[in-house]
Amino acid sequence: MNEKVQDALERLEQGLKTLLSEEKWKNYLRFQAQFHSYSFQNTLLILFQCPNARHVAGYQAWKKLGRHVRKGEKGITIIAPMLVKEKDDETEEFGKTVLKGFRGATVFDISQTEGEPLPEIPIHRLQGAWENWSTIRTACPFPIDEKDDLEGANGCFHVATQRISLLESLEGRHKAKTLIHEWAHGLLHVPSEEKVVNTKIRELEAESVAFVVADALGLDTSSYSFGYIAHWSGENALDQLKASGMRIQKAANRILDSILPNLLLQQAS
Repeated sequence: MNEKVQDALERLEQGLKTLLSEEKWKNYLRFQAQFHSYSFQNTLLILFQCPNARHVAGYQAWKKLGRHVRKGEKGITIIAPMLVKEKDDETEEFGKTVLKGFRGATVFDISQTEGEPLPEIPIHRLQGAWENWSTIRTACPFPIDEKDDLEGANGCFHVATQRISLLESLEGRHKAKTLIHEWAHGLLHVPSEEKVVNTKIRELEAESVAFVVADALGLDTSSYSFGYIAHWSGENALDQLKASGMRIQKAANRILDSILPNLLLQQAS
């Protein structure tokens, strides 16, 4: 295994142990919201090496943006895939791209660079009347029903029908966050996983996805709690955390990729 990759994996293993508390987990989720397109592993590697990172890129990428890395700055190691195109022996043409392994890659935070200001990046925030939670509703791939009563619940994802129910009386902000939570259940917890992931871990994963998405959209996240984090326990705790972390990152990124184009259109109109 590549030495830089091995070092990165060892750093990950040590850092993961620090996430087994509610406050540390929330801190990670806020960071993931900022770097939602990065994998779970790479987000953690950036967090552990540069906790105040805001925007990272490689050396050459910064040059293209008119900035340069300051002399003496130490790079942030992440893990990058090695992709190659396979050559067909008969036609001698290159066909599908396959993963051949991983390598260590170095990126730098904007705080480690100097030069031209970056182009203004659109701020993806839900603004205006909270009836605009419909921006999220429009993006959701699951049919949504609003109900007068859900027997004490604010929302529910129905596995059998692949539909979401929401309590009609919820105000827009609360309704938006509840919808994201149930949407996460729909992406994460298919029937085949019911026996693999217990109920409390499923709730922790869905709430974590909702936190990442809500934070990225500028919604208040102060009411989120993660008491179920104690269920990542025992000798398999870190393996459980890694498995959940990868699912959470992928689901949050899918949801944000669905919402953000609609939000940009709304803000441009």
